[in-house]
Amino acid sequence: MMGLAYGLWRRKAQAALDRFGISFQQYQLVRQARRRGALILSVAARELGMDKPTLSLVARKCVDAGWLLRTDIVTDKRASRLSLSGHGEELLDQIEASGLFSPESLGDALDVLGSDERAELRRMIDRVSRRARDVFM
Repeated sequence: MMGLAYGLWRRKAQAALDRFGISFQQYQLVRQARRRGALILSVAARELGMDKPTLSLVARKCVDAGWLLRTDIVTDKRASRLSLSGHGEELLDQIEASGLFSPESLGDALDVLGSDERAELRRMIDRVSRRARDVFM
């Protein structure tokens, strides 16, 4: 159920992001770089729920677009850090200013639930998410 709702929301979010020339996965990575500062690819992959090869491709496209900067890690020649560039910062500012991710813009599939029902759903999803991490990670 939640997978279907997320899939539909994500498709709508991607259509809205198209006008900024960025994919949803690229947006997630660039936004993560803003939140966390310098990122190591393997850690970002885990945090974003992407596999490393996919995230490597996404990261390369973000670097090529100028949204992220790649810096080699001196102690490990195979690894690098990604950090937000000025161009990436400007892009995120534009996306946020557009209100693209507001419920008014994308809609809210949970608006049929009352506040108590929403709180209970959040608690249940949190409990299942924690269990999934215990079982599958």
